[in-house]
Amino acid sequence: MTNISDKSITPKAQCAFEFPSLVKRGWGGGAFRMVTTLLFLLCSFTILCTGVRAQNSITLEMLQQQASQSAIDVLIARQQLDAANLAITGFNAGLKPRLDLVANLPNYFRTSTEVTQDDGTVAFREIELNNSFVGLFAQQRIAGTGGTISLESRLQRTDNLVLDNKFYNGSPIRLFYRQPILAFNPWKWDRKLLPLQKTVNERELTAARAEAALLATDRFFDLVNADQERRIAETNKAANEQLYTVAQERFDLGKINRGDLVQLQLELTSAEQNLLRSERLVTAASAAIFRLLGRPYNRELLRPELPSSEVAVGISAADALNRMTNRRPEILAAQQRALEAEREEDRIRRDFGPRIDIEAGFGFVRNDQELAPIYSDPQNERILSVNFSLPILDWGQRKALTKRAATGREIAEEVARRTEMDLGTELVQLLEQWRTVQEELRLATEIRDLANERFRISQESYKLGAIPLPQLTLAQQFRDQNTRAYAATLRAYWFTYASLARLTLWDFINNKPLGE
Repeated sequence: MTNISDKSITPKAQCAFEFPSLVKRGWGGGAFRMVTTLLFLLCSFTILCTGVRAQNSITLEMLQQQASQSAIDVLIARQQLDAANLAITGFNAGLKPRLDLVANLPNYFRTSTEVTQDDGTVAFREIELNNSFVGLFAQQRIAGTGGTISLESRLQRTDNLVLDNKFYNGSPIRLFYRQPILAFNPWKWDRKLLPLQKTVNERELTAARAEAALLATDRFFDLVNADQERRIAETNKAANEQLYTVAQERFDLGKINRGDLVQLQLELTSAEQNLLRSERLVTAASAAIFRLLGRPYNRELLRPELPSSEVAVGISAADALNRMTNRRPEILAAQQRALEAEREEDRIRRDFGPRIDIEAGFGFVRNDQELAPIYSDPQNERILSVNFSLPILDWGQRKALTKRAATGREIAEEVARRTEMDLGTELVQLLEQWRTVQEELRLATEIRDLANERFRISQESYKLGAIPLPQLTLAQQFRDQNTRAYAATLRAYWFTYASLARLTLWDFINNKPLGE
């Protein structure tokens, strides 16, 4: 459709100022007509180019692909997947040996402190010390047992500036092991839950892309409907202009009455009005598509290319149910929530139950006024500690919290069961709708073609005076009605298919997982 920004300025008015000068130069008639024609065409082209809004064609598949990459929900899902990958990376890094250098150098202070004497009195003494420390610590977590093994080397130097002396205290090497017994082990649960969270986020990303493709299908057919109205209005306007011209001639010859002429003029005016309204609808539909894609809208109109209506896709109910069960993120997320509830139940039971902590270590240690003996002649160091705690009376706190966690697990399992059941019900409805909409589209295509043929015949018959105007008007209305019905059925066809693809996350046309 061509839109001219200023209809009050015609191409002739723009170029007329050149004509007198050409005549004065003595141009011949043939050359004059050739030049004026070229100028007329040039001016017309300039006006049209400056007033026409850009139009780009777009297909359903193109829009679905773009929306599945740039829709805001897709970007959020992709960010959540990145966060899940980083969580797994952080967890795996936490299971590897960690090496830390710790230092407190210098650590100088000068003050006075109270010192209790042998007779019980208090005396205040001045202290001026520099107590520095440096240590190298290596640590390794053991995810299976929840224990920690560490290896360290440390050195401490104390300078007493009041007494003018120094002391060293160091451990060249020390191996230490800590192991909780009957305690909650978060690393064991993280090893289960983090990969599951990643899988859930991967499926959520695929589902977000499928949801964006479904929304793009809806936006695309909004544009199709608006463009269809524009095409109908253009066709009706062109047809009514021809019929009105014929009717004027027949009215001048007295073959039709004034009422038929007015009726055709009314039809022409209505077509012009409908054309303006449809252009507004096309603008709104184009802007909605740009918003979906996250792009700025600069008054660019989109022209949809209708998808094929001959794509026959056979979808087995058992195959679709299997795809949905194995691929929908809601089902796996419900299983994840049940596992998280089980984790919380285990944490409460162990945190409020009996506990045994074992600590063991050995190494070398020495203190001296000189540094060399600490490393050349250290003393043995051995550590063994067993801590035991047993709750005696908690007034039912552990029992209540454990029961609450068990209730949360049971609810999560029930939600998982009902989620799968609801999705199955939706799938059955969509499969039944898919079965009927394919036949509806075949019939709608046939009816549309017949309605177009009927209008063409009626139009020629009216021009020949074989049928009255009401019969032509009825044929035109029937054609418009079935053109809209065809577009609505085509929309239902592709929207149903996109809904099935969204629910199963499977591309049935190409027989592959959605998004691959």
